[in-house]
Amino acid sequence: MKKIKRQLQICKRSMMSKKKNQQIILQKTEIAKKNYMLSGMVGIIILTILLAFSYYKRIKLNQKSRLQLEIMKLQDISTKMVLEAEERERKRIGSDLHDGIGQLMSAVKMNLSAIEDKIDFKNEEDRNAFSKSISLVDESCKEVRSVSHSIMPNALLRVGLSNAVKEFIEKLDNRLLKINLYSSGLNERIDSNIETVLYRVIQECINNVIKHSKANALDISLIKDVDGVSVTIEDNGKGFNVAEAKNKEGIGLKNMVARVKFLKGTLDIDSSPGKGTLIAIHVPTENK
Repeated sequence: MKKIKRQLQICKRSMMSKKKNQQIILQKTEIAKKNYMLSGMVGIIILTILLAFSYYKRIKLNQKSRLQLEIMKLQDISTKMVLEAEERERKRIGSDLHDGIGQLMSAVKMNLSAIEDKIDFKNEEDRNAFSKSISLVDESCKEVRSVSHSIMPNALLRVGLSNAVKEFIEKLDNRLLKINLYSSGLNERIDSNIETVLYRVIQECINNVIKHSKANALDISLIKDVDGVSVTIEDNGKGFNVAEAKNKEGIGLKNMVARVKFLKGTLDIDSSPGKGTLIAIHVPTENK
């Protein structure tokens, strides 16, 4: 009997132990569920924060992009206004030189020539001096016309970029600097802004070569294809340090870069002391 009671007690304790274990398991399961739920909520909160931050960054980025776009538009407008004002001023000065000073000097030459035969010169030396004065006035008239045409190139308006550059080169003294011009694909006229900008840049490059490079040969290439207009200007002069030139206060190079950039083009310079200079320009055209 005692043995049976002991077995019953053992069974009872075993059942209570199992029940307790089941309760512990249930409690652990509940705790795990709560932990999972808590982790899920934390994850959702973190994800929400990340999404909100990403959205905020995207808005800021879009705002920054729009701001940069507006700044670029304003820069383009500003550059265009400056270039147009510069061209208007060039035309005004060129017109004033040609129609004002040029006409006056032509009148002076005509009047001096008209009275030359009426003057009673004391000797041949005085006559020669007077004739030289007329010649100087004549040379001055030619110089004024040359400068006015350079400032306001009628050839550019009449026959386009290639021929305008050709006429400009022909007016230069080729005894010290031999200039070779190659042109292709420019039989038809292109946008007037492109023609004007490229003409001014080529003018500036040629003047820089004459003034600074000590070159005796200059090759200029003008090529238009489906991608746009490409210009290369290469001399055999003394060259220069490009980085130093860009950091200098001179406005010549900055003006050239600004002009080409206005046309959404590129201007690259390859030069070093003693190795000449190569300037490569590319400007896209609308009729690609």
